[in-house]
Amino acid sequence: MSDEFVKYWEKAVPWTFRDEDRPYEEKRALRYSLQDYMAGVVRFDLFKGRRVLEIGSGSGIDSAEFARNGASVVGLDFTENGALSTNSLLNEARLAHDTVRATAADLPFRDASFDCVYSFGVLHHIPEIVPVIGAIARVLKPGGELICMLYNKESLLYAYSIVFSHRNEGLSEEQLLSRYSERILGCPYTKAYTKQEARALLSPHFEVREVSIHFNAVDLPDQRKFKLNLPDRYDLGWHLIVKARRR
Repeated sequence: MSDEFVKYWEKAVPWTFRDEDRPYEEKRALRYSLQDYMAGVVRFDLFKGRRVLEIGSGSGIDSAEFARNGASVVGLDFTENGALSTNSLLNEARLAHDTVRATAADLPFRDASFDCVYSFGVLHHIPEIVPVIGAIARVLKPGGELICMLYNKESLLYAYSIVFSHRNEGLSEEQLLSRYSERILGCPYTKAYTKQEARALLSPHFEVREVSIHFNAVDLPDQRKFKLNLPDRYDLGWHLIVKARRR
């Protein structure tokens, strides 16, 4: 993993509000009001008594949501700041958990250790993704569930805010996507997926059971990821949620 990659993500841990010192409940309210589809789609409430691994736990908000619904949670992040933030937030929320610093390609767990692996907005930032999908399958129990969010290549944000709006910069679509995909510009690597590409990525190890698209947003001149009041049925959202079962 390059120094550029590590340096970027050490400073770009999502939902930490590191300079604002916001309490956990305020972070939680902001997270699930902006992305208000999550409770009904991810269904944190269905994992009581089950062992859940979050890959790329970042600030720890989603790990906390699983834990407060009764799951046994392990939050994993490859950055020092992400691991520390996850641990700190779950301690603040007084929720039982384990926090591990490791990469998604080298998961330090025994085979068939988890009932569910969850990863929100992380896998599309990993260039060598195929072995990572194999590693996820390895640590899941047979029939275990993978829930992940990938960026939607057929979204309004991709077509307009990234490709069209920056078309005169002399960069390829792939370069524009990496540069403008995150709130902090200059992400080293980002890939967006169509529904069909997401299914193909997972199909060697998983039976894909559901693919849905959410979070309609565009970039404005003075605001990134501005939420639009559009129905999800148009499939224009930035978030592609995939649910799959390990074969």
